[in-house]
Amino acid sequence: MSSQVTDLHAVLQWYLPWHKARVMFISAFILSLLKVMTVNLTKIANGLNGCVEKRSNYRRIQRFLALFEVDYLLMAELMVHLLPPHRTWQVTMDRTTWQFGSFTINILLVGLVYQGVAFPLFWTLLDKKGNSNTAERIALMKRVLQVMPADRIDALTADREFIGQPWFSWLKQQHIPFAIRIRENAQVPSTTQRTQALRRRFDDLPIQHRRILRKPRLIYGHRLYVAALRLAEEYLIVVSFQPGGWALEAYRKRWGIECLFAAFKSRGFDFETTHLNQTERIEKLIALLAIAFAWAFLVGLWLAQHKPLKIKKHGRKEQSFFRYGADHLQYMLLNIEDQQDALEQCICLLMIPSIVYRN
Repeated sequence: MSSQVTDLHAVLQWYLPWHKARVMFISAFILSLLKVMTVNLTKIANGLNGCVEKRSNYRRIQRFLALFEVDYLLMAELMVHLLPPHRTWQVTMDRTTWQFGSFTINILLVGLVYQGVAFPLFWTLLDKKGNSNTAERIALMKRVLQVMPADRIDALTADREFIGQPWFSWLKQQHIPFAIRIRENAQVPSTTQRTQALRRRFDDLPIQHRRILRKPRLIYGHRLYVAALRLAEEYLIVVSFQPGGWALEAYRKRWGIECLFAAFKSRGFDFETTHLNQTERIEKLIALLAIAFAWAFLVGLWLAQHKPLKIKKHGRKEQSFFRYGADHLQYMLLNIEDQQDALEQCICLLMIPSIVYRN
């Protein structure tokens, strides 16, 4: 077993008190994943352990995904520990889906937003195509509340899929603040007719201007405060139980979960190339991706403190912290004879993440 696997294992074992052989495998898998930057299991097997046959490495991966029982609560606590201490957090929920043959991979995920990206906290695979329902969202959020009590949630943000009277009722009962975008054709009471589309309240709003309605409106069976921004071709309308324009600002951070999905997919680990079609195995693969993602992000953030990323003309960084860190880790792993000391330094960022957040 390589020294880098042993070093990474020593850190992960502290977070994940599982059987040594299992954590050793997870360490080797993550290092190989970062080396090849794809979830293609054949390619990961090629980089797993050069002392055995490739087929043995592949069978080892398959056994882990098939048989090992992952404690997802521990995985969530790991994600929280790798982030800087916060009194409250913004939580975001979204869904991503794609087709593998006749099998639909439909992932519902909740993450903690930090520095423009969401750290995966809990996820579930939906056994259907299309939107999640209230029961599925509640089940996922109940898991979140095990590690992130409601009084530590600054806001739950979500897109237009995540609406409805029962869902809003449950969030209210749990005292979870939210800033959720709703459909612009949502019906509200009108003085001239029984109901009208909510967007009519903003017909006179110029493009890129916002308006916050002072009084709550009856929407989806609840009296909700409304804030709107008119875009070039549509309206961005966000609702909450709390007054003020904070909901629009909170909703803007929802984009962090899109950045996470991009890191999992084409801009990172190429998740869409997976040939797995068993729900439990895919959920375990996401757990491994989550660790690799968090490590790469930490490394990227740390690197940026020493060599800041360039800002392009459009005002955004030339690449994400995740990509910055992932490229650096890949470079070290592909040139390990010369980069062993540098890799050990990056492994220490997982052991003492506070080093990254000092500045």
